[in-house]
Amino acid sequence: MTTEFAKLLQPHYSDFKVDKRILLSGHSHQAWPNVAKQGVLECYQHAAEHIDDKWQLAFKKAAQVKAFYASLLDDPTAQITLGASTHELLLRFLSDLSCFKTPRKRPIQIVTTDGEFHSMRRQLNRLKDLNIKIVNVPVQPSETLAERLIEEIDQHTDAVMLSAVFYGTSEIFNDIGHVARYAHTLTVPCLVDAYHALNVVPFSLKEWDLEHAFIVSGGYKYCQAGEGNCMLRIPPSHQGSPIITGWFAEFSLLEQSPGEVRYGVGSSAFDGSTYDPTSHYRAAAVFDFFAQQQLTPSKLRAVSQQQILYLANGIKSQPKLNAHFEFSSHSLTHNAGFLALTTPVAAQWVSALATQGVQCDSRGNQLRLGPAPYITTQQLEQAIETIDKVSKTIS
Repeated sequence: MTTEFAKLLQPHYSDFKVDKRILLSGHSHQAWPNVAKQGVLECYQHAAEHIDDKWQLAFKKAAQVKAFYASLLDDPTAQITLGASTHELLLRFLSDLSCFKTPRKRPIQIVTTDGEFHSMRRQLNRLKDLNIKIVNVPVQPSETLAERLIEEIDQHTDAVMLSAVFYGTSEIFNDIGHVARYAHTLTVPCLVDAYHALNVVPFSLKEWDLEHAFIVSGGYKYCQAGEGNCMLRIPPSHQGSPIITGWFAEFSLLEQSPGEVRYGVGSSAFDGSTYDPTSHYRAAAVFDFFAQQQLTPSKLRAVSQQQILYLANGIKSQPKLNAHFEFSSHSLTHNAGFLALTTPVAAQWVSALATQGVQCDSRGNQLRLGPAPYITTQQLEQAIETIDKVSKTIS
């Protein structure tokens, strides 16, 4: 199925030459289908024709992007705001926490894990210098993570910030809903980073028990939408008033006194300000393509699982390679969109494979191999052969 499916898709990605390169970087940056270029050109044309009146057309593209994300969340009426990066949206979320709006005697306390992506990890660590207590719960052993997180959440917790898939190991945090539900019982806001799950792991908020959670994600990875297409989903009935606020957040207000700062309802309270709409034109074209090709999360998950299994079994079948890598302890059924292999020289592997035409990346001691739906079985086999060849040069 993988090869036949991929060969049907490859002509649609000819600009990225996916049939001539082995791009195992799909967990970081997937190739764009050719229609993305038409989206970029359409944005330019609208700007040239309509000048400042282009914005009504641009906002329609933004609405398409929001609708696509809402469908992936299985939440058709989702309150979604958009941003250029997850970091930008994390700042809006943090600045909406009540602890940042009122004076207090005790330190602010945020519960998270030691397995978060750089955008969240770096910002939270930096906040420690502002008398903010960041509780970093170790991800491992992952089977007890939910229980250990819940033990750290109490009436003094101001927010919980976690990932649905851990970006280093590709392990799905299946019990994240238990944590979010417990936080909700204490009226503690919970934000879930779903970037490594969205559109490669089915992510229904109902099934994950995350209906009361904030969700941050984006289109750079498995949505093939490129940069500038991140989203923040706001829980129903939440009325925010973030301190970090752009003028778009008052669009829906008919009148406002000079010097007054008011907010629109729902997601509009979290809206930003003037932006480059090219990203949304590009994303809208890509998401239309996904619909035309029936690239649903369930189909993409099935293809991804086949590819991950093929890579894992192919590497395991090479006795010499087993001496180089340690496989993650979690099962492949609990694995997201890439294969993580533990090695003390992961960065060396990335450089060596790149010289042989195989693109991948590393995070710490994790070599990450991320296939994509346009990768054929023959390309995966070639990648395995290349890994075996390169192993002779790795010390």
